[in-house]
Amino acid sequence: MPKEFDPDDPMELVGVELPEGDPDLAIEEIVLEYLFMGWKPAQILVLFRSPHFGATHRIYRLKGHDYVNQRILALAEQWSRGWLTSNAMSLPKEGECNA
Repeated sequence: MPKEFDPDDPMELVGVELPEGDPDLAIEEIVLEYLFMGWKPAQILVLFRSPHFGATHRIYRLKGHDYVNQRILALAEQWSRGWLTSNAMSLPKEGECNA
């Protein structure tokens, strides 16, 4: 039997937008989260274009369509190649130490 709606339900999931923060970091973390879940870039872009998703749409308005789309595509490309291709993650050469 469904539970009646209670506006003060402490178990109700509520998304909040933090007023300050780095929008570049936010877009990266949001996009990566959805890429990890198997979403395609076009699906992720909808989250930014739609005003129904306040935090992502705020970034979309702030940064613009081209920027958001390019970041999504760049992160999707990096994800498709695997994260271990970056120089920061490379193995040390013989005789080097990562200590």
